[in-house]
Amino acid sequence: MNPYHKPSKAKLHMNKSLKNKNILQCIGAMVVLNLLLPCLSPAGEVSSGDAPGKFDNLWKIPHIYSNPDAFWITDLKLVGRYQWQHADVDSDQGDYSGHESRRFRIGTEAKILGGDWKLKTEISINDEFSPFYDYITDAYIKYQGNPAFNLTIGKHRPVWSYEMATSSRKILTLERSLLVNQVSPKKSTGISARGKIDNWSYVLGLFSGNIDDELGNFDDESGFSLASIGYDYSEKSRFEQMSWRLDWVHNNDAANNAAKPYRDSFSLSHSLRQGVMGLHTDFIHASGYSDDAYGIILLPTYDISDKLQLVARYTRATGDNDSLKVQRRYENNVPHLTDNGLGENYQSFYLGLNYYINEHKLKLMTGVEYAAMKDNADDGGDYDGWTVFSGLRFYF
Repeated sequence: MNPYHKPSKAKLHMNKSLKNKNILQCIGAMVVLNLLLPCLSPAGEVSSGDAPGKFDNLWKIPHIYSNPDAFWITDLKLVGRYQWQHADVDSDQGDYSGHESRRFRIGTEAKILGGDWKLKTEISINDEFSPFYDYITDAYIKYQGNPAFNLTIGKHRPVWSYEMATSSRKILTLERSLLVNQVSPKKSTGISARGKIDNWSYVLGLFSGNIDDELGNFDDESGFSLASIGYDYSEKSRFEQMSWRLDWVHNNDAANNAAKPYRDSFSLSHSLRQGVMGLHTDFIHASGYSDDAYGIILLPTYDISDKLQLVARYTRATGDNDSLKVQRRYENNVPHLTDNGLGENYQSFYLGLNYYINEHKLKLMTGVEYAAMKDNADDGGDYDGWTVFSGLRFYF
């Protein structure tokens, strides 16, 4: 069985005038930002380095209200993110070039009932503002009054795999790896409990398997469950940070569109860090309903300075009976893609630079990735190509 639903059409602007307009808007925004910073910093000076308080005045603007002594509402702020990126693909099956507003979101976040509860709602905005509203990305209430037990109810992200569990605000590459994109469940309406007890951490969740642009629905036959357990053994190691986590998703129905069409999906991830160097490793296996998909992802990092970070990633994936598919962004957009981009063995090498203007809140990203898909069925699915990325990411 092919594990793919028909992908939605990416919002890629190929019209040259629109492309130039968007680029000019980004440049203009950066110019305005640089003009404002001297005014926003004390004594008309822009602070340097990563000292606490940099850009504080700018990032306080969305903070509407704060009163830690209040009971009903202790904190209220606007939240949002804007991510723009460009990609050029040069492959043996044709070339592609395009850019898009990858994510454009706005919402509100409030701490209530003494701060032990959080309410968050965030929507996706159509980047052409016609219509303005696209769909709900997050809508949940969360109890966070006890580190050993947090409870979230509503539409939110299931915790599965290192890359997918990391918010798009803080991921280290322009796009997540092929295997993670193919196997990971989507944001869905559900209930999940998570917490930390000593060095152990856990997550348990039940989610709707059927989603639409809003909150989806539940029934007795569909849905998926999630269980995760992790352990931090940094104190017992020679590293500053060292931990592992095992994630499991069980999908009740192959027809679900919130979970990918696999019965059981496992991710065993490991993270370590020492000084300026880090390494994240993820072993993934998915089976049932569809042909098995499995592989490994290695993601090393090196901090060149407080501002500049070097990121690499190696992906090796196998999908039985040509059940893998090249990346929807942007490999799938080349004009002469054969056999719908399906294959059995996939490798990719990514190398990128991230420049943190204000940590993850405002950063520039660039990277290059080589990818090769081998089709063992001899029906023309081989792919070999390079993708060059660049992007601007901002959130508040």
